[in-house]
Amino acid sequence: MKKKPNLRESGNADTLKTGDSLLQAIVKTNSEAGLVQIRLLEIVKPDPEQSGDLKLLFQSLTRSNDNDRKPRHAWMPIGYAELEAFFGIKVSERDKWFVNCRGKEELTLNILNPTFIASFNKGKTLRVQVRESIYPKDEWQADNADTDCKKNPETGQKYYHEGKFIFANTFIVTDEPQHQWLLADPDYKEQGTFTVKSDNTDYGYEWTVPKGVDVPKSGTFDELREVLKKS
Repeated sequence: MKKKPNLRESGNADTLKTGDSLLQAIVKTNSEAGLVQIRLLEIVKPDPEQSGDLKLLFQSLTRSNDNDRKPRHAWMPIGYAELEAFFGIKVSERDKWFVNCRGKEELTLNILNPTFIASFNKGKTLRVQVRESIYPKDEWQADNADTDCKKNPETGQKYYHEGKFIFANTFIVTDEPQHQWLLADPDYKEQGTFTVKSDNTDYGYEWTVPKGVDVPKSGTFDELREVLKKS
């Protein structure tokens, strides 16, 4: 008997494996059309051959289990009618909606490998695609570049590509994702532009401003080094 696609609670984030995707939940939006947001999860393994990342390449064979990576999240709006027509997923107000940490109504689905049952995409599965770029994807990301750029998950240190922020954005696609990776600058800790927002900024290390030196509040690290050399 053929297994019915798009079954609720057929998977979960804790047991997700590489190559699988998970339609974890839908979240209500303020859209006048009454749309909801799909939240799709997938474990994505960066490609060191494409990015030229030697550190990652030199661990690519030793690190045999990629399932311990945290899954990436991607979002896309969809209507209730399309959710039912294309995926056979029917929801109602009688389902177990709850208010999430952002104050939005959310419904957990946990559907492993959500698959189209209709339209020209019939039989195709929703996947997460990662595209790294030095360009922000929208106005919000441009305004919040300092906090939304790519960082080391353990230290919070920002990564740069040729001195520019890297934005690792995710998208929902069908079938095999076409990821794009950028090589981070090897000395990224010293590159990129900076802006000091306050005198109480915690940089993670102690440093005393030399006497008689007027340290600029913004600019590049090269300019900052030149100021300190003159002192």
